Order: sequence, then C-alpha cells, then structure tokens
Amino acid sequence: MALFPEPDFVLLHPPSVYDFRRKLIIPSPIADLIPSGPFFDMYPIGFSFLGEYLERHGINVRIVNLAARMLEKPGFDVEKSIGRLRPLAFGIDLHWLPHCQGAIEISRLCKRIHPGIPVVIGGYSATLFSRELMGYPEIDYVVRGDSTEEPLRRLLSAIASNNSLDGIPNLTYRDPDSGCVVENPLAYVPDDLVHLGNNYLYMLRSALKYRDIWALRAFKDWWSYPMTAVLTCRGCRNNCCFCGGSAVTMDNCFKRRQPAFRSPERVIEDVRTISAFTGAPVFVIGDIRHGGDQYAGRILDGLARVAAKNLTVLELFKPAPREFFQRLSECIPNYALEISPESHDERVRLATGKMYMNEDLEQSIEWALESGCSKIDVFFMIGLPGQTAQSVHDTVGYCERLLEKFGPSLNPLVGPLAPFLDPFSIAHSNPGEYGYRVLINSLEEYRNALLNPHWREMLSYETRWMSRQEIVDSTYTALLELNRMKGRFGLVSPDFMEKMDRFLLDNMALLDRLDRAMSIDDAAVRGEELSIIKREADLLQSRSYLVKEEIKWPVSSRRFRYFNILRLLAGEARRKTPRPEDRRR
Repeated sequence: MALFPEPDFVLLHPPSVYDFRRKLIIPSPIADLIPSGPFFDMYPIGFSFLGEYLERHGINVRIVNLAARMLEKPGFDVEKSIGRLRPLAFGIDLHWLPHCQGAIEISRLCKRIHPGIPVVIGGYSATLFSRELMGYPEIDYVVRGDSTEEPLRRLLSAIASNNSLDGIPNLTYRDPDSGCVVENPLAYVPDDLVHLGNNYLYMLRSALKYRDIWALRAFKDWWSYPMTAVLTCRGCRNNCCFCGGSAVTMDNCFKRRQPAFRSPERVIEDVRTISAFTGAPVFVIGDIRHGGDQYAGRILDGLARVAAKNLTVLELFKPAPREFFQRLSECIPNYALEISPESHDERVRLATGKMYMNEDLEQSIEWALESGCSKIDVFFMIGLPGQTAQSVHDTVGYCERLLEKFGPSLNPLVGPLAPFLDPFSIAHSNPGEYGYRVLINSLEEYRNALLNPHWREMLSYETRWMSRQEIVDSTYTALLELNRMKGRFGLVSPDFMEKMDRFLLDNMALLDRLDRAMSIDDAAVRGEELSIIKREADLLQSRSYLVKEEIKWPVSSRRFRYFNILRLLAGEARRKTPRPEDRRR
C-alpha cells in the first residue's frame, strides 16, 4: 500500500448555494442558531461514520468540506480541487434541504470534470426526493435511509467489480439498458447502531493519511472554536409538527419505526477520545433520556468515570425531574443544557406537539441551575401554528421574565422557522389542519428559492396568522428587543449589544433597499443598484460572525494535544495488529 493512498471514495460537502461568492445574498437569520454559517458549511456527522465504516471494510475514504474552504479562502478554486481527485466515486450529502442547490451544482461540476466517475447522493433530503434527483443526469445513484453505511459499501463494491445492483438495499438508480429509474426496497434499517465505530479516530487518522489537516474542520473557524458532537441515536419518538425527523415522518419515509441507539459504551468512548485531544465543548446529540432511564443512567455513570474537563452540553426534549439534574451534577460537574419550548404561549407549544407547560419548564430550569448547570440555552421559534406578531412580541416579554427570575445563566434565543417547512413533516403533509399555506413543493422550486437575495422569498410557507413579510418583520423586531434586553441583564457587553444592534438595523435597511431596487423599471439602473447592494451585502456578511457569539459555549483550551493524538492512533494500530499467537490460531 502507498504511503499516502489515493482515496477510493471522496465525500464532498457543498455549500447551500454554489457559487455564493458571486451571487447577491443579503445576510439572514436562517442559520443564526446553529454553529455553521449562512451557507451551511458544517458537514453532517454521518460523514465521519461513513468514512470510518468504509475504511474498516477496506475502502479508502476522504472528506473534503468544500463549503468551509470556499468561506475560508475566497480564491479557493473548486473546479481545480475536484479536478485533482480521481476516486472510484464521489459522494455528496443532501442531508439538509438548504443544500439542494449546492449539492446538485457540485454534482454537475464533478460530472463535467470527470464524466466517467459516478456521483452518489445521500442524506435525509436525498431520501425524500430520491426520484426527483434521478431527473438530474449528473446524479447516478441515491442511497436512501438514515443508515447508509452498509448499502454504500455494497454499492462501491459493485461499482469496482461491475456487478449487478439488484440486491443492494436502499438504492435508487437508472437501469443501464432501459434508462428507467429503479428503486430497490428500503430494507436496511438497523435496529441499533452497533455497526458504527469511533468516528473521531477515523477523522484524526484521515487527516494524517491524506496530509489534509483541514479535513478535521467541521465548519469555518472550527480551529478557533473546535466544538465536537457525540451521536446517541437515529430516529425519534416525538412528533413535533414542523420537523422532518419526527416519529411519523421517520416511519412513513425512512421505515424507521423505533429510534436506533448507540450503546452507552460507544457514547462514553467518544467523550473519552475527544477529551484526550481537545478541551472543546462536547455536544451530546439527542436527549439521553430518550433511550429510557437505564440508558441515561449508564451514560452518566460512564461519563463520571471519564471525568472529562470539557464542558458537556446535553439536550432536553422536555422538562426533567429534579433527580435527573442531581445525577448530572454528580456525574458531570461541568455541564450545560439546551431546551426548545418554541413559544411562551402554551397553546402554540401544544399545537407544535410539545406537551408541557411553562410551570414545568421553569421548574426544570430552577432545578438545573441549583444543581450547578453553567448555562441553559432556551430556544424560541417564529412561524408556528397559531402564532401572531403579537404572540412573538409576548415571547420576548416572557424571555425578560425568565431573565429576571433566573439571571444571566439562562440564555434565551429566538429565530425563524426558515428557510423551509420540512417536506413530509406532519404540518407539511396536513397544512390546512395546522394553518400553513405551502408555497414550494418540488425540489427544483426549493433550489430556485435559495437563489433569492431576500430570505423572505426563500420561505416555503406562510401561516394563517402571519404572511412571509410579517414573519420577517417579527423576526427582526424580536431580535432587536432581545439583544437590548441581554445588554441590560449583562448577558452581552454594551459594546457587543451596540454592534449587534447596528448589524440588525443595517440588515433591515439593506433588505428595504433591495425591495426598492427590484421595483426599478430601467434594467441598467436596476443592475447598477443591485451591484452596489451586493458590495454592501458582502461587507455586511463579514460582520455576521457576531450572531454566533451568543450560542458559543466556553472552551477550556483551544490547543490540540498533538502528542495525545499520536498516542490514540498508536493505540488503535496496536489493537488492529494481530498478535503472533492470534495469527497461529
């Protein structure tokens, strides 16, 4: 084997829009509450699990985060980068629907540059739109489902040996003779996630293997904020009406009737690995109580033994009993929490499918802070069933009451349900019942919507209570009020509050200017004004880092422990190397 082997399979993460560097896109709040930026430069954690699984089965896999590289280096040449790669196949994620424009454009680039190399697309959204994706000639295969490790392995093996595709589960492709679309049964839906290995060791090993340390970056600026994530399950038992990952949607579209959990031992191993090479916050994806009290207890007992100094961030899908927070404080001295009540209005919250009252929410917050929780992020959303502009204003008022009661350890956040109401979510499938008017349906319509410079035009819905423009207006009003409130309560510095205030006001002014420019009849004058607006939008985009400061958790150390990384990889190599007595057996 070569010292630096060429990859058999290259996983490419596209930006949401290609090429955003050349397009007029005014900053929007649609990605404010996630770690990645407005062009969704964070690749799905499933990439690392795919890479680990395939490499364990003898297939060399390299991850290339095109979106992060385009953001980090404005002169980064995507075509030249793809041109240097010559794998057996390219894999492109279409996990989140906001990537649909970028995913298809990157597929076209791959096929134009390497017409003989197949392009494979997978992910949640790829599953939902698998047949529509086959309408794009540059896409050869769609691997469906929430667990595609084994189907993808079989597909790559078939491509390498030119074997039949008939028996590969979860695969959509074109028949080579007739050109007709073939959809193999979605039959690979594992009941557990025992097949998933240590994805972080894979990422460390891959960075050395391909001399590509940038592959470690989950998103732009990850070096300065190396947040990590630990997967606990796939699937959900809840039925939030706006969510494409609800229990109903998972059953109908992914054939997943129950969540599949990683073992507590695997979760604990992830935290141990992460804490060995970085002091970054560890975000545990999914409420650990989702697997039952015994499952949660085993994870907490294991984390107590690991005793990581990293801040551990846990999700709550609903309020928890006092005993749970007491266990957290005993097992994880340095922890923070996230919970998403969506609205202060209990009727709105219940309409979304979240069945708890404000009294329960506030009691849990009180118990958590008493137990030593360092920070609680509380998320509210705009664009919900039954929610009016006044209701949004009242939600901000409720945030003020929470801050008066609990102080600056509580961090209220608000954002729009944007850009899309998830296709095949409960509300999308029953819009009249939930008060939605769905404006976009086909994949091509979603792709075109993402090219609009104003995020209002990206919204795939409006509600019986709020138009798209009212959702935009309510969002900015709420963000301004909340920013000033956080300044008063000391959650942000006066300087930060002033900068954020100016950023939001400048954003609103530029959107108004865009609307006026679009109404200019003279095409030449309109084009000149839009060019000026693009330059201002690019400058405004450079200030959008501000919005991420409020969702960042403390980092105990930004330094990577390189010696520990080498020890981890050496330990893995020893485990893989059979002993002489094992060989004799």
